[in-house]
Amino acid sequence: MNRIKIAFVGFTLALAGLWFLADALPVASFGQRAFDVAFTQLSGILSIGMMSFAALLSTRPKWLEPSFDGLDKMYRLHKWLGVGGLAVGLAHWAFAAGEGGRGGKAAAVAAATAQTWLQSLHGTAKGLGQPALFALIALVAIALVKLIPYRFFAKTHFLVAFVFAALALHSVVLMKSAYWTQPVGWATLGLVAIGVASAVYSLLRLFGLRRMALGTVVSASYYPELRVLEAELKVDGGWPGHEAGQFAFVTTDWKEGPHPFTIATAWDPNARKIGFIAKQLGDHTARLRDHFVVGGQVRIEGPYGRFAFDDGKARQIWIGAGIGITPFVAKMRERAHAADGTRVDLFHATAEVSEIALGKMRADAAAAKVKLHIFVSGRDGKLDAETIRAAAPDWDAASVWFCGPPGFGAKLKRDFRAAGLHAEDFHQELFEMR
Repeated sequence: MNRIKIAFVGFTLALAGLWFLADALPVASFGQRAFDVAFTQLSGILSIGMMSFAALLSTRPKWLEPSFDGLDKMYRLHKWLGVGGLAVGLAHWAFAAGEGGRGGKAAAVAAATAQTWLQSLHGTAKGLGQPALFALIALVAIALVKLIPYRFFAKTHFLVAFVFAALALHSVVLMKSAYWTQPVGWATLGLVAIGVASAVYSLLRLFGLRRMALGTVVSASYYPELRVLEAELKVDGGWPGHEAGQFAFVTTDWKEGPHPFTIATAWDPNARKIGFIAKQLGDHTARLRDHFVVGGQVRIEGPYGRFAFDDGKARQIWIGAGIGITPFVAKMRERAHAADGTRVDLFHATAEVSEIALGKMRADAAAAKVKLHIFVSGRDGKLDAETIRAAAPDWDAASVWFCGPPGFGAKLKRDFRAAGLHAEDFHQELFEMR
């Protein structure tokens, strides 16, 4: 999480710093009109810069995963940049459309652009700004409101690319001509170019093509008590292999689009099989049993993520809440064939119980030499940090790995850090793609 905050704040300050070097006016000379003009330029640059960075992250650039500790963290940054870009864009619109900004200011900004061919686009660019901003508000709201079905979100979110193109034109055309020969202008133009290229890349759905494979279902088991489906697929040569703890995007219906699922199996290049455990949480997951039938085929893109248990600690504590147990199941199955010497306690918190599923988990834990602690909320109460520390007294020498509901993870992190755990020793999968 710290990397996300550093990236967001650092990017914003760096871009604002470039603007300040180019266009800061002495405080003493800052009248209301001068401030409005300056803030309109600054906010416009920050808004389009944030959206450009968000557009790049939306293409799932695997080369950036090491820098942000996984695609899940990159998607969280993408979300922050989108919301931040919208918020700054609203402030930009308010100042540009405010009483002090009508007529004279708009004319001054337009006149500042020296390039004749850009001047001819001023009317178009200014006219695009407000409707594009309002369209962005609607699309960001759809992305943020979890009550809106994922299917509708997936079908509408691609429109952001068209909105971004309109805002990019608005920003470039109305940017001060003096910036074109200064670092702030070069940086803004570079970001816009990256953003536009990323938008086109996304519209053509080119991302993931090199990491795409075809999977054929070879087995499927449904646990009605948990409303969970476990499926195993045989993948073709397009799958490069994976590490325990990673995830993939699975497409069962092109109308629905790809959905992320954590991989539940270790990789064996000879068997070439991959497994998923999916919980029925919405319309799409409720229909998975119709698609994951023996002989059925799906598209798999990946692998992604860096929740790979590779922090070098000889002592680890794993916490899997609900369907968040999946990456730990994969790691146990990997350890059964290649033990790494790490001492592990696994805490699994669940509200529903399937004795068949728990029996499989106990067998996996025994084979992996993992000490398993199962907490059924209706029987054992809620799992918390104090209970974990009591069951694993040497917790202060361990790293903690958590996958499950974000709120539960945040609470555990606060409690463990308050007790003395270093921030870098708490690892959390942020498995939210919107």
